[in-house]
Amino acid sequence: KLNNKEFLNTTLNMKTKILAFLMICFFANLITAQKVIKPADLKVATLANFLKTKGYTILEQDETYVKIVDSDKNHLYLDIDPSNKFIAMSIKISLKENVKKAKVDALLAQINDLSMISAKHMDDNSVYFKYDFWMTHGFTLETLEDAIMEFFLYQGDSYALDEEKLFDY
Repeated sequence: KLNNKEFLNTTLNMKTKILAFLMICFFANLITAQKVIKPADLKVATLANFLKTKGYTILEQDETYVKIVDSDKNHLYLDIDPSNKFIAMSIKISLKENVKKAKVDALLAQINDLSMISAKHMDDNSVYFKYDFWMTHGFTLETLEDAIMEFFLYQGDSYALDEEKLFDY
């Protein structure tokens, strides 16, 4: 059995350890917390620098957009909406020559049933894939990176739907 003095010392020692643990957790969270970027503060250079650190190659960049490529050679444009409401992710993929419009329309109907991206047949015999990453109330660079990876996954799902091999890739 512990006497009162030993009990108080043990209790005080335990409280000190718990408090120290909680402070360590608090400061670790403070250091690793993701920063919310407000649309008014968004700069293409910030996006480009972050994406470089995540392994993307920057192919083109100006004040309103950046074109990236991932390690699998997938290209993607990120265009900042002039009203700073969203970042448009997009890419155009060519179709093979002499593909019947009805076949393209049928494929696009399947692609547009996917929940994230939309696809549109263009006059230059290509398909335009697009997703709008809304940032009206702010976002983190990490959520943008997740959206980019999801875009590439859905684009891959779109290719898988192309059983007749209409895409020219």
